Amino acid sequence: MHWLGPEDLRLALPMMEAVESMQAAFGSDREVPLRQLLGGSLFMPGRVGDTTGIKVVSIVPGNPTGVVAVFDERGTPLGMVDGSTLTSIRTGAACGLATRLLAPEQIGTMAMLGAGAMAFDQVAAVREVRPIERVIVWSRSPSRARALAERVGGEVELDANAAVEQADVVSCATPAREPLFSASAVRPGTHVNAVGAFTSEMVELPGSLLSEAFVVVDDLDAAAAEAGDLIRARRTPDATITDVLEGRVRPTGRTTVFKSVGIASQDVAAAVTALRNAARLGIGVEFG
Repeated sequence: MHWLGPEDLRLALPMMEAVESMQAAFGSDREVPLRQLLGGSLFMPGRVGDTTGIKVVSIVPGNPTGVVAVFDERGTPLGMVDGSTLTSIRTGAACGLATRLLAPEQIGTMAMLGAGAMAFDQVAAVREVRPIERVIVWSRSPSRARALAERVGGEVELDANAAVEQADVVSCATPAREPLFSASAVRPGTHVNAVGAFTSEMVELPGSLLSEAFVVVDDLDAAAAEAGDLIRARRTPDATITDVLEGRVRPTGRTTVFKSVGIASQDVAAAVTALRNAARLGIGVEFG
């Protein structure tokens, strides 16, 4: 069985391949039971096609650890990968797929709200699918904003509304409990990705934005239980990303929003892609 640590995992899972793997993650042939909290860890089982898997990640502050294990149709373990790194990559990749499906094709400016562990891959994913020339970074921590801006070749904006006002696509990845910006700051035609609020108490987006936007979620059951943005606004999603991906729904409205709480099929699909690439490239550690 293969083990991929953080560095090997990034070698084995380039962002564009991660984005492509999300098509299977959000396809119709999947199962995604709701996650369960046991002790200090979240347990997230899932199935994509004949492959099953489970992610176990710590929710203890200051301890961002975890693993993803995947199994073939006979239940034989295929391998394990670093959970924290995979979460960051696949969360970015889901937003990359959503941006490809929902955002206008010729857009050049991205606002990244949040400069934590998820932010770099959010920027990388959007850049894979759209010709982004300018990245504006906002964070409650100016030092983190500067560090991310330097890493991605972007610029810092100290006011979240000002960052959003200039953007064609906005990505939010923060632990906020109140909206990060005003709905009036969002220009018509803007696409918004929001991944930071993954419990019913967390909120990144203003309710008035959600009332006007075409809202797409990763999974209806997961969103109903965990998407604090939608729960507070009492907003029923217009579609799932599966509906859009498979052509059952065409987005309409002033703006589009992809609200993701993260589902285990993303982890399974991305981990399988990484492990197959690792076997081909001869990287990772064999054990068992």
